Amino acid sequence: MTPSERTAAFNKARTAQLKELLKNKQGLWDSLLRLLELAEENTQTILQGQPTDWQQWHYGKLQGQINQVMLELGERSAAQITAFSKTTWVAGINLIDVPLKAGGVTVNAMTQLLQHRQLVAIDSFMVDRIKNVLSGKADFIRSQLGLVMMGAQDANTAKKAIAESLGDKKMWRAKTIVNTELSRLYNVAGQMRMTEIGDAVPGMEKEWRMGKRKEHRANHLAVRNTRVGASKPFTVGGIKMMHPHDPKAPAKETVNCSCFTVPAMAHWKVDPKLTVKT
Repeated sequence: MTPSERTAAFNKARTAQLKELLKNKQGLWDSLLRLLELAEENTQTILQGQPTDWQQWHYGKLQGQINQVMLELGERSAAQITAFSKTTWVAGINLIDVPLKAGGVTVNAMTQLLQHRQLVAIDSFMVDRIKNVLSGKADFIRSQLGLVMMGAQDANTAKKAIAESLGDKKMWRAKTIVNTELSRLYNVAGQMRMTEIGDAVPGMEKEWRMGKRKEHRANHLAVRNTRVGASKPFTVGGIKMMHPHDPKAPAKETVNCSCFTVPAMAHWKVDPKLTVKT
């Protein structure tokens, strides 16, 4: 292939791979919503089985049943988060490898990233944050039950409030966590892969891109579409960042950010000892 043909194939494969991040974000969020709906249904089933007279409610028994529902919700959510974390991490690596292969370069270096500590750390962090959100929901449910037991609130009002608290409109914190941490996983994996193969592909660079949002941080707008070497940092508002969602960057630059980096090729001169040209 000519350099222009390689670049065209590289860019086409890169565009296809970028869809995987959005696919994983939506997939995890849809999974969490399904689990929330199931938890809400189970909770309402428990409450519907109670006597119509609030004075006959058994708070201890109710609390135990609700706690079990929320425990199962937390465990199932954790399993979904871990599954989507792994696929997002692999997608970040593939964002580098697949376009290169489309451009005729297969890197022989064997990646050791699939069990990397940062994958485990970010996954654990995300699980803890989501469980913390769910814990707040459980506390709210218990408070609603307590109000009914004291006669300060009727049962129907409590049931409605509990249903609303488990709805997606009340889960904006969880959605922010999903968006932020899956993006972090994706960008960290891609950066590590570029660093790992940098000697073999010296022409590789990275470009800062922005997702589709109505508003963006001014610092991020300033670096939009800029390129740096694969192992070099971007300067974002005076802060050195290897990529969007850099774990070393302050939260004000990373939380709910829609930016991402893409690999780019300054030239196609590669080390034949470390790569196989197809």
